[in-house]
Amino acid sequence: MVQGLTDRDFFTVFRNELFSLAPKMIFVWIIVEKLMTGLLFNKKLARFIAIYISLMLAFAFWLRLIDNYIILRYFLTHWTREPLWSIAPFLYNVIKLQFLLTIPFCVKLYRHLAISSNAAQQVAATAGEKEFLYIKCERRMIRLSFDDIYYFEAQGNYLTAFTVTGTFKTYLSISDLEDKLPAAMFTRIHRSFVVALNKVESHTGSLVMIGNRKIPIGRSYIPKIRNSLL
Repeated sequence: MVQGLTDRDFFTVFRNELFSLAPKMIFVWIIVEKLMTGLLFNKKLARFIAIYISLMLAFAFWLRLIDNYIILRYFLTHWTREPLWSIAPFLYNVIKLQFLLTIPFCVKLYRHLAISSNAAQQVAATAGEKEFLYIKCERRMIRLSFDDIYYFEAQGNYLTAFTVTGTFKTYLSISDLEDKLPAAMFTRIHRSFVVALNKVESHTGSLVMIGNRKIPIGRSYIPKIRNSLL
């Protein structure tokens, strides 16, 4: 647009730029999709800069070849052709490449930083989660470590926790229990059972094995637990 405004001929400028569109797109793609992902985001800054400068010079020279041997020879024949190694037009191509790269580079960098920030927040949230559960058993509060729990079984209005240290019965609904457990460690596989995923020794499409206990999988829960268990 700037060049067309200067020359007062947008069509000619647009047509001439089409010849150099392919190398420009290739340059931007290599830098944004390959170098940034493979080197810059992996903190290999020195290699990124070295390869980036080399590619920039190589593609700037490619654009000079297009300018000299296509555009100036067949379209802008009234323009004066400068030597291939002239510094001014070569630097002009370098500036054009830098300009074209600015927005894709910033967008890629922003997305990377956003993903990294979200991942850091998730790690912090996971680290801050409780590692135990309090239940009321025989008129006292019992603390159960998540790592010690095998599974829970609902029995009427009561819930029994089967753990490494024994069994504990509490007055709690299985739905309320689900709200107190981390979804990454426990899953409900039946209307009466919630199991610890790391304690499942084997499973089929209809049951799981925890120790010597065969626990059925409810048919309505199969789609829900397919990713986490099956």
